[in-house]
Amino acid sequence: MNEKYYIKRIRNGDHQALDQFIEILYPQVYTFIYRKVQNDVAKDLTQEVFVKFIRALPTYKSEGKVLNYLYRISSHVCLNYWKRTKVDMFLEDELIEGKDDVHETIMNKMTQQQLLDALKELKPQMQDVIILKYYEQYTFKEIADIYHINVSTVKTRHYQALIKLRKILERKNHNEN
Repeated sequence: MNEKYYIKRIRNGDHQALDQFIEILYPQVYTFIYRKVQNDVAKDLTQEVFVKFIRALPTYKSEGKVLNYLYRISSHVCLNYWKRTKVDMFLEDELIEGKDDVHETIMNKMTQQQLLDALKELKPQMQDVIILKYYEQYTFKEIADIYHINVSTVKTRHYQALIKLRKILERKNHNEN
């Protein structure tokens, strides 16, 4: 997709270009949001993301892929949604004592639904890293570029998210037995 071409046409009032632009990027944005909220409100939130993008378009300056910018907007929209619905997504931070041997194999041990359920219990920043890393196949560098943070910060969030996911899985497996 030639993003600059679409942006220029949309800024000039070309509604057909806007429709094509949204049609191309909607599935990826919707999927990202759905994985975070896991309900039908994902459609409304996706629409809200595109409305915010269109409103920001006059001052938008390309800093990479438009999709990355849309993911950032999506993160904020989801966070605002949870605040509005007064759902407490934040768990108390747990102190990590000793050395935990955390491997990405934890992702393979979880079923798809277990992972989606467990993602709800992570902080939004950790959710984003897991979704972008494992579902969208982004590298740590690409994720860092999206959020304008250091790669080491992304790796830390990734590590902490895997630890929490392992604890969530262990807790759920213990409760099932």
